[in-house]
Amino acid sequence: MVALACFTTGAGIVTGAADYVKGIFKESQKAYIITAFISCVLGVLIGHFEVSFIIKVAVPALMFIYPITIILILLNVVSNRWTSSTVFRGVVLVTFLFSIPDFLGALNLGDFLKPITQWIPLSSQSLGWVIPAVLTFILLNIFKLKLAPNIIEPSVS
Repeated sequence: MVALACFTTGAGIVTGAADYVKGIFKESQKAYIITAFISCVLGVLIGHFEVSFIIKVAVPALMFIYPITIILILLNVVSNRWTSSTVFRGVVLVTFLFSIPDFLGALNLGDFLKPITQWIPLSSQSLGWVIPAVLTFILLNIFKLKLAPNIIEPSVS
């Protein structure tokens, strides 16, 4: 099961990356093939390292990417009434900013941020971005509904 899960994840990453690059290069099939080939070669090369090394290298990137990904998923699940483009941008920006200490901590560079992060709730569990993101979501919606009801803004879908 683990091998099947890894294979399907790898195939999804390779085809997703190749399809993205294909779109950048005006639907070029050559760009798709080259990107897929390079991704497969990189996957084989990286696969030769020990799992502990791969995890050690991946954790900082994941500490940076996951909070933003989680917020984007949650914002896309919420009704369009509550997720205008301003709310999207604000919540993602705050999540980005408050995930930086977790990223630096994963790189063992976060010691100078200790005086600041000790005041951020849940930062000791690497979730310091959660409460600021939720508060930003609430405050921007209050602003949108109460203080600026005449501003018509297209919602993000």
